[in-house]
Amino acid sequence: MTSRRKTFSLLKTPSALVAAAALAVVVGVAMPAQAASPTDNRFVATELGAQAASPTDDRFVATEVPDSPAGRQLQWLIDASARLPLSEGELRAHFAKELLAMPGLSPAETNKGFGLLFGSSGIQLRGLVAVEPRALVAVVTGATGNELVVTLVVDRKGFIGFPTGITAASTAPAVALPTPSGREAVGTDVVSLVDRARGGRRLMLTRWYPAVASSRNKPRAAYASPRLRAVLGLPRVRVHARLGSRPLPGRLPVVLFSPGLNGPRVLYQALAEDLASHGYLVVAVDHTGEAPVELPDGRVELPTSWTHPPKAATFEASLRESQATRVLDLRLILRSLGVASKGPRPDLGRVASMGHSFGGSTSAALMRIEPRILAGIDLDGSIFGAAAKRGVPRAFLIIGTGGRDSSTRGLLEHSSGPRLELSIKGLVHGSFSDLPVVSPGAVSVGKWRASAKDIVMQRVYVRAFLDRYVRGLPSPLLDGPSPRFPRVTFTYRGL
Repeated sequence: MTSRRKTFSLLKTPSALVAAAALAVVVGVAMPAQAASPTDNRFVATELGAQAASPTDDRFVATEVPDSPAGRQLQWLIDASARLPLSEGELRAHFAKELLAMPGLSPAETNKGFGLLFGSSGIQLRGLVAVEPRALVAVVTGATGNELVVTLVVDRKGFIGFPTGITAASTAPAVALPTPSGREAVGTDVVSLVDRARGGRRLMLTRWYPAVASSRNKPRAAYASPRLRAVLGLPRVRVHARLGSRPLPGRLPVVLFSPGLNGPRVLYQALAEDLASHGYLVVAVDHTGEAPVELPDGRVELPTSWTHPPKAATFEASLRESQATRVLDLRLILRSLGVASKGPRPDLGRVASMGHSFGGSTSAALMRIEPRILAGIDLDGSIFGAAAKRGVPRAFLIIGTGGRDSSTRGLLEHSSGPRLELSIKGLVHGSFSDLPVVSPGAVSVGKWRASAKDIVMQRVYVRAFLDRYVRGLPSPLLDGPSPRFPRVTFTYRGL
């Protein structure tokens, strides 16, 4: 995980999440919106229902290597794995020079890593989990007969490039998200949204909401489908939200959630479940093209950022475009909530926007142009765009890992609404997700061992802020440091 001090760093999941792991890492260690009317035809929403946990292995979409740029390189890797060591010339004929220039990828080190992973007999293909012309995710068997997950991406010239990676498939025992602290049962479903005004752009959303008490007898939702877990390298995770749950009656305050750059929405469920248990409707989105996303037909679409990464010279422009796209995504969700005929009923007079990393910047950008956003929350992200120089007009909370960069300082100093900045000792950038439970080793630093307590601290302060500025409820926790949470420091108060 990288700190927010490096502006808009990728939200990297742990090394087990091959989508964000370089091969070197792996082989080295083995405008205000108009109200939408019921006849609005600018978008199409389809409620799918979340997927129940399934014991069957339905990960594979194919069992043969495709005849594509990525498929041909996978076939080479399978064939080459049985005749190690490979010559430097052969490696350079298949790997992009930028990848081979990375530390730990000399021919000797690459062959050593391959030998540890593949053994003397090489690898055998079990099946393909996701397939694009220039990217794929495959499951193979390696040296010990255990499964390996191969994420293979080729560049425009056909060479294997970043973020290609090879990791052991997760065999860790199932872990459980921390129990929601509210009194309400939690329901969940998945919605597919198509924006006709933007050429049919499809968004996948997850909703968490307070449900009637009998919902606790409903089937438990899956954290992610077996196919998406394989692509992301996730272990099995036990959630608390239930499928087919009837929402509580009445209109619910809404929290929109935007993930970190290139991060999937599935990694933020502990926070969403907790808010739902306290009466909030939480809607999280995958910003299509950034992270692997499972579509209604079960196919996992791989990120376009893998095969069409921005060039260094145009990176800032790419970020501006990405943030503008994200803001349009969130405004589309707001419009769709206003005309939804099924599921939980939103109160569009009580809406907040929250995000991690680049998602926090997205929330600030949305607040500047969307008057319905009463409160915004940035979880350890730098602020990009006008909000960094001119602030935001309503309540805004920043929770981070310590210190303040120029962009967050600019937002805090130039905002006209209530604002608060908190720092939590012992957290890193990736701690603002489910990773303290899902992969604690990836977000543990020094003497600080990541655990569910890291998530609980965040949940308490996030909810206190939303209660005060969205629901108008007393929140004394925001008035100053609390002996209950000695790791939390108030670094800026403008309340």
